Amino acid sequence: MLPSASAHIGFDPGFYTHPMIEGRSVVPTPTVPGIDWLDDVAQDPTRALRSFLTAWYADVPVRPATPWHAAMKLPAPLLAFHDIAAGREEILGQQDFIEPLDEIDYAEDEPLVVFAAENQGVWVALIDPTDDDPVVWYDGGPERLRERERLSGFLLQFALNEAASTSPFTGFAAVTTEVLDRFVKDLVPVPLQPMRVPGDPTRHWVAPGLVAMAADHGERGIWLSVGSRQSSALRPLRSRLEWEQFNG
Repeated sequence: MLPSASAHIGFDPGFYTHPMIEGRSVVPTPTVPGIDWLDDVAQDPTRALRSFLTAWYADVPVRPATPWHAAMKLPAPLLAFHDIAAGREEILGQQDFIEPLDEIDYAEDEPLVVFAAENQGVWVALIDPTDDDPVVWYDGGPERLRERERLSGFLLQFALNEAASTSPFTGFAAVTTEVLDRFVKDLVPVPLQPMRVPGDPTRHWVAPGLVAMAADHGERGIWLSVGSRQSSALRPLRSRLEWEQFNG
């Protein structure tokens, strides 16, 4: 069952037109991916996704891969995601999963296809494959739930969830709204509507080489996850919180 929201975290999608990191931020180095892709999020989420994933997984070699094909016509954003992930299965997800093209199939007795799934089967995500940028639906709770962003935005948020949760260097803490607000004040919010999973709302912030995700799980609190592929990007955050887990 999907958690319900019990708190609201402030968000202004128009605040960072030309993002800058100030104050006690993670200092960029030539080896960490940047955040220029944020400039494309509003107008072209798929372009932003490609730029983010290409830079984030630059250290992962592209292995020879058999080209797979779906049994039906699929929307361009999903095909683009698979094109980026070709030869790097890590991009399809390690916490939750985007289904391989050859495993995407229609839901039983429906015109929608299942293209993604939660790792323990709590939900599956469905789309209308005939739509250019379809609505995303979650199936698994008492009622089917509509995601706020369409497929192109969902795929970027999915990638950010994975980056925050499954990168080589991560941190986790349960926080209050006040603590979260202080923590993210030097980070740049991703200008998309809040996601519904893993908690509702789930929001994302970034800095060079760093992704932060805050998922509101109601009475269980706000779960803050941070991830990086470079320990140098995460290390300055060690003293910012009393982390329950931190390996940066």
